[in-house]
Amino acid sequence: MNRSIYIKLSALLLAGILCITACTKNFDKVNTDPTAAKNVPPGILLTKGLLFVSGGEYEAWRANLIYCGPMIQHFASLNLTYVGDKYLYNDDYSGAAFNSFYPNAIKILTDIISQTDTVPALSNFAGIARICRVVVLQRITDLYGDVPYTQMGLGYLNQNFYPGYDQQSVIYTGLAAELAKAAGQLDDAKANPGTADISSYGGTPSQWKKLAYSLMLRVGMRLTKKTDQTQAKAIVQQAISGGVMTAREDVFYIHHAEGDYDNPNSHVIGTYQNSRGQTGKDNMSIKYSKSFITMLQTKSDPRLQIISELPKPDSTPGGSDVPAAQKGLPNGYDNTSDPVYGIASVDDPNLAHYSQPKQVLAQATSPNIFMTYSEVELMLAEAAARGWTTGTPATYFTEGVKAGIWQYTLYSSSIVYDDGAATTYATAQAAALTGSLDAQIKAIAEQYYITTLLNEYEAYANWRRTGYPVLVPVNYKNNETNGQIPRRLRYPRGEYNVNGAHVAAAIADQGADIFMTNIWWDKP
Repeated sequence: MNRSIYIKLSALLLAGILCITACTKNFDKVNTDPTAAKNVPPGILLTKGLLFVSGGEYEAWRANLIYCGPMIQHFASLNLTYVGDKYLYNDDYSGAAFNSFYPNAIKILTDIISQTDTVPALSNFAGIARICRVVVLQRITDLYGDVPYTQMGLGYLNQNFYPGYDQQSVIYTGLAAELAKAAGQLDDAKANPGTADISSYGGTPSQWKKLAYSLMLRVGMRLTKKTDQTQAKAIVQQAISGGVMTAREDVFYIHHAEGDYDNPNSHVIGTYQNSRGQTGKDNMSIKYSKSFITMLQTKSDPRLQIISELPKPDSTPGGSDVPAAQKGLPNGYDNTSDPVYGIASVDDPNLAHYSQPKQVLAQATSPNIFMTYSEVELMLAEAAARGWTTGTPATYFTEGVKAGIWQYTLYSSSIVYDDGAATTYATAQAAALTGSLDAQIKAIAEQYYITTLLNEYEAYANWRRTGYPVLVPVNYKNNETNGQIPRRLRYPRGEYNVNGAHVAAAIADQGADIFMTNIWWDKP
């Protein structure tokens, strides 16, 4: 990816936005340049839109790493900032995804669709923007439940600054329909964004079409907890018929560059210059959870040595990566001398003795991965187990597990994929697929949990859907849930102030705005 695209992008976009949003009472006469385009070119908007889809440190740290990751015990922290580790409430953190994705990603993607949707020559731009908007909106609705959908992102287009909230059942039906429409708009014979597409697909419409149907598969599988699975099955079968990912290289990720556009997760857990750990010392705030490390050790999962290391004696990164030496930090403790909640009361208080993400996964230029072939194959394994598609669950499962190991090669050429070891491990894990449907779903969901590391939004959603892996909740003092893992995040307080009537209607439909209210697809 040429860094010049990133370097020039902010100036170009700012100039374009100032051009199209300046406002006086004589707007047409004063602000219209007859020699300039009336709209920012869709390629520039798409590049910026993809960066907003990837997100910034603000929501990546708060929603992905402070709340979702510790709640489902990929990560743990003694720092009270990591409120998801202890089921505490912080409005700024809980509302971060809502407050960031709507005015940034949703707005710009909606603008692209508005510009290109009725222009046949630009149908690839419309299709890509529509797919990206689904990616973002599914994250938002999976976190909060009922949220703005049919009226979202229309502030500039029709001055609707107070959008209504849609029921999640309506949203999910809409997501499937949006993906079908996007797939129909994608055409290899038409102009594509080329280098303006800073994702792994580089503007290739056929790749984006695979993503559309793979996301549709995810949408359908999310509904399997509903007692009536008719809709889930229909969406899943439509996705498979349309054509989901077929190879490991179909993985969807967004490129990042050093500087203002570094990887948002890596900016938090990395130790490179200008990251939060820029001193080069170990980032002591966040560690792998004891639950996660123990799971990988118990399974003899080859990914443990790829992803985890201990600090060196001087607390800098790069210590031992020997699997048996890894040690996960228990969730639900702090770094005080409290006899119940202080880590010293139950375990080693020295954070330098606990495992952390390897820095090879946390570079400024690390890819931000959104959907993988591994996930798709694991979802197909579950669909086959349910009788919704042809094929053997174990075949899909084995390929999904192997792909989940292979995908770490995307981070660095120093990570070498060993197909023999991966096959041995995947085959051993597939033995569980000879049992009951619940036993099969458990085995599949545990691998899905492992393969979605760092995409904590998705890991959290799939854990709520399946109930696997089985996690032991914590019960930190004054927590919000009476010692139960939260089922959703709370709406930002700002919404009560500026859009209160619509928030009230959503609460009346969904239930109290608390962590333990199940969202629609999380109810039978």
